[in-house]
Amino acid sequence: FYLHGNAIASLQTAIPLLKKKIQSTNINCVAFPDDGAAKRFSELFRDIPDLEIIVCGKTRTEGDQRRVVIQDGNPKGCHVVIVDDLVQTGGTLYETGKVLKEAGAASVNAFVSHAVFPNESWKRFDTGGDRACFDKFWTTNSIPTVTNQLPTADNGSVFEVFDLMDLIVHDLDHYST
Repeated sequence: FYLHGNAIASLQTAIPLLKKKIQSTNINCVAFPDDGAAKRFSELFRDIPDLEIIVCGKTRTEGDQRRVVIQDGNPKGCHVVIVDDLVQTGGTLYETGKVLKEAGAASVNAFVSHAVFPNESWKRFDTGGDRACFDKFWTTNSIPTVTNQLPTADNGSVFEVFDLMDLIVHDLDHYST
């Protein structure tokens, strides 16, 4: 969003949009691809009863390769959403999705607040792409030049874009100095 120089937005998080979506799905587990995401977001999900929390992380293997592992939690039989702040090419997000599926997750979805996706790398996550491991891929319209290009679920796509406008308006209406 491009706001006039006199506007002050204090948007703290887009997680309320995801939580609203979770209520209309069978998601019963939130996973974080690393400790940083877990520290930023896990407290925001504590009010959802019986929600499994999974924390993943990267480890180094032979040949200095990086591999995602589950550090805490068990996705077996769970309907999972991976939560992170942004995605660029999505390597870590993809590897996290694969690991959760291999560990028995019933379904795996993704949510990021900011879909950067340089060079149309989103195509790799859509139906038929080489990283198409998510049932749904939710993001916000914080970067409209990217999200305006994303195909819609009506066209068989995994992508769904959440509109930030109501959250921004709320923040502006309740801003105090």
